[in-house]
Amino acid sequence: MAKHGRGLGEMGRARLRLLTLAAGAAALGSVSATPALSADIAPAPAPTPDLTSPFSPVEEVRGGVFYDDPSPRESPSEVVSLEAISSPLKFYSTSNPYLAAFLNPRLSAGAMVSVEGRTSYGFAGVNWHVPIWDRFFFEGEFGGALNDSARRIEPGRTDLGCPVTFRESGGFGYQITSNIDVIASVEHISHASLCGRENPGLTNFGLRVGYKF
Repeated sequence: MAKHGRGLGEMGRARLRLLTLAAGAAALGSVSATPALSADIAPAPAPTPDLTSPFSPVEEVRGGVFYDDPSPRESPSEVVSLEAISSPLKFYSTSNPYLAAFLNPRLSAGAMVSVEGRTSYGFAGVNWHVPIWDRFFFEGEFGGALNDSARRIEPGRTDLGCPVTFRESGGFGYQITSNIDVIASVEHISHASLCGRENPGLTNFGLRVGYKF
């Protein structure tokens, strides 16, 4: 009986070791599966310039609504924005998306049209599209503008001093789909005191929606 009891004890210990090994294997399996799960739910990469496709003079078109800054002498009014943007210029190839965005800008051209007969202008320049995180990005533009501002004192109008001015624009955007993005922007035109001591300028705040072909 003693031998039989000893045999049952050894069998129990063997079964306990097998159960322990099985539990350890299951735990290792769950740990090894965790990276695959996290990879599946990782955020989408930020949009980067596509330097492999042929150059296109019109890769994206945008429309938007802006409002004049009420601080200058120009009366506030609603402004409609229209813009066309090319594909990136291929100046330099690099795997760094931020450096690629800076060294390969896009060409932009468009118009800001006041619906209430205030100052309107057409513009052209370069556009830098810089990825931030996930689908968020930053954009900056610099170039020139041709305006129809008042050339004499008029109620609710601003004399910009020159028909030709500089233009700067900046904004943050979100890539809704591979074809559609939305950008909250602010832009400013002025002659940087090159046409006289007074440099009132004109600033617009608004929202653009773009469609990429």
